[in-house]
Amino acid sequence: MAEIPTPPQPHPTSQPVVVAGVLPDQPLWVLQVAGDFARQFGARLVIVTVDANRFAMQALADGTMIAAPLDPDTFSDEPDFPPEWLDQVGDLLDPISVPWEVRQLVGEPAGELMRVADEVDATLIVVGARHAGFRGALHNFFAGSVALRLAHRQYRPIVVVPIQPVAEGDRLPWEDRAGAEATADAAAGRHRARPAR
Repeated sequence: MAEIPTPPQPHPTSQPVVVAGVLPDQPLWVLQVAGDFARQFGARLVIVTVDANRFAMQALADGTMIAAPLDPDTFSDEPDFPPEWLDQVGDLLDPISVPWEVRQLVGEPAGELMRVADEVDATLIVVGARHAGFRGALHNFFAGSVALRLAHRQYRPIVVVPIQPVAEGDRLPWEDRAGAEATADAAAGRHRARPAR
């Protein structure tokens, strides 16, 4: 039987925490928004990245996680966040006096964000939207949106930060794919049957 999540109980004596789920290639805009929320709440910011291409093998007593790649051919021992990136984060957050830390995890992103949010009793979770385009849409189709999974699996509020909003009147990323298929079908003389109402 599946466990149903229960709403988190407030801890009035502890400092609030904002959890930010980020990807290494996302713009710092996501962390700027998360930092603004943390500052407004008087909270510390826990920045989390989750490598879905690796899995946890063993947890050591000191908290170190031994992980291995799902595909050994794609293994890279470079950190997700190089020192230059950490310097940029410090340049962004230190002037607004937001205490912050970075956690690099492995596994399923939404599940790991929920686990960290539970562990630190987060006030809210901030995530960046996926990049627009076919690759982002394809990822969301197969893996599902992290924000959508968070919205259905836990009770904390979720803030989704737009990365590449489209202009009013432009097609949305998933409409591009459907529009291209409809155009190809029309050019080939095929028509899709519409469901009866």
